[in-house]
Amino acid sequence: MASSIAPERGLGKGPGVPDGILASGIFLLAGVGFATLWSASSGYAISLGKPSWYFALRQLQYFAPALVLFVLATVMPIEALRTNIFPITVAGLVILLLPFVPGLGQERNGATRWISLGFTTIQPSEFWKPVSVIYLAHVLDRRNARETENKASLVLPFALVASGAGIIYIQNDFSTAFIALVVAAAVFWFAGAPLSAFLGFGAAGLSLGALIVLTSDFRLRRILAFLFPEYEPHGQSYQILGSLRAIREGGFFGKGLGLGTLKVGSIPAVQSDFIFASWAEESGFIGILAFFALWALVAGRAFMNSFLEGDGFRSFLGFGLAFLLAFQVLINTAVAAGVVPATGIALPFFSAGGSSLIGSSVTAGLLVNLGMKPRSAAREEAHG
Repeated sequence: MASSIAPERGLGKGPGVPDGILASGIFLLAGVGFATLWSASSGYAISLGKPSWYFALRQLQYFAPALVLFVLATVMPIEALRTNIFPITVAGLVILLLPFVPGLGQERNGATRWISLGFTTIQPSEFWKPVSVIYLAHVLDRRNARETENKASLVLPFALVASGAGIIYIQNDFSTAFIALVVAAAVFWFAGAPLSAFLGFGAAGLSLGALIVLTSDFRLRRILAFLFPEYEPHGQSYQILGSLRAIREGGFFGKGLGLGTLKVGSIPAVQSDFIFASWAEESGFIGILAFFALWALVAGRAFMNSFLEGDGFRSFLGFGLAFLLAFQVLINTAVAAGVVPATGIALPFFSAGGSSLIGSSVTAGLLVNLGMKPRSAAREEAHG
């Protein structure tokens, strides 16, 4: 699909300058996200008997490695990803299995998603998501280069990304497994996979997803809480109802940064999956518009670069990474607004969590890398 789009542009090849609009948008999101996290988590931290800056300081510790990896992802030769695609993919799968290793994996609330490094923990699934996009971009570009219509050639890449999602599901992380599969499906579509194969994979995925939900009491209760919020107002529905109330009470202009009240008590662990509700309460309708405008700018710029890229691998990679960030933002904010059932998906650059911050930073760094323009093209754009 993307191979026929503007092959003469060749954005991002060779030495060049970064897309200033995209890079500036990403840094602005990171800054606003950190300020929002600090404000949202302060009251909760105090309620736990800790300093108001407790969660903000923990998040700040991950900024240094996140920034280093962002810069490395920005300057590294993109072709190096293709050259090392096999060890990168294998390493991604092996790291996904490490939470099951006794003494290394860490269990919380019945989920085994983390690796303990002693001084901190990491969540391998956050790194698998961009790795799976890199792998699919490579194999689907090679398939298109061979100009084959053989549907069997799609089985191996589908099986590999499905295996990664399966491992994540076994870790009791259905939401991240779902995100990984949807992003993979989007890359298959963008790369021009036959509609019949795409529909077949989709039908199988939806059937399996329905079976997983209907056979889990916890997930079924979440669905019921979404459909009937009054079902468990002090249980499954508690966070959603608190989130909706916070969004409503934000009004048009909001209560002001740090002045929100519902983030304390009404929305448990607000600094994580429901941080958007705190932003909405404190910044109001104006802040919500600004939030989506900034994300639309970043995602739109990244998608545009992928559409204009003539190289299949780079185009597929840019689209997949942009879709990964955009889809997580849509799902997280939709949960906070009560549009979809609670999922546990972090809001990139906003939610607390080092693994999410680092994974999002690597993804964003690769998008800036892919958006590099030859210096001559950048000068022409600057002069209109």
